[in-house]
Amino acid sequence: MSWFINIMLQALNFFYIISGNYGYAIILLTIAINIALYPLTLSSIVQMAAMQKIQPKISEIQKKHKDKPDQMQKEIMELYKAEKINPLGGCLPLLLKIPFLIALFVSLQSQEFIKMINNAPGKSNFLWISNLNAYDPYYVLVVLIAITTYFAQATMPGAAQQQNKGMMLFMPLIIAVISYRFPSGVQIYWVISNLVAIAQQLYIARNVSRETF
Repeated sequence: MSWFINIMLQALNFFYIISGNYGYAIILLTIAINIALYPLTLSSIVQMAAMQKIQPKISEIQKKHKDKPDQMQKEIMELYKAEKINPLGGCLPLLLKIPFLIALFVSLQSQEFIKMINNAPGKSNFLWISNLNAYDPYYVLVVLIAITTYFAQATMPGAAQQQNKGMMLFMPLIIAVISYRFPSGVQIYWVISNLVAIAQQLYIARNVSRETF
């Protein structure tokens, strides 16, 4: 993983050279990674939407064969085959994204990144934040993390059917509590990543899911 983190740090330096500020460098790199991983996001969401579409049929099979688990499993697998759905298709693309996101997340908390911003006085502040390695003293980013996490959930295709309102409110609050002491550079990454996810999911829902389903 260390070599992957080094790649992320080099990419941060590249975007720093372009933008002249590490705050903007974090934003640009986060956007670039999410755009590069868009095919995985698309594949995952399309598969999840397909699974959602056949859920009533799965429920019927489960009800019909509740006392015959082998027959139930056989008919469900036949349904997947007939509908050309991979039951793991919604998870695998997301799992492939995780190493990229973890590497960026860890790099923003690494000693190497701390040295980078310490060697760039005046270039490691961003808007009201004086040091990207310190947490946001006004907790504005924490609030933005909670808000964008909520809308990232809400804009998932089929979110209204898959999640209750209580859970959709609970998860952003938990994530906000977890992140409130993170370095502001990490918090910026989290907010921007959520915003890109919202934009991608809205695009997929309006332009891809309708055509596919």
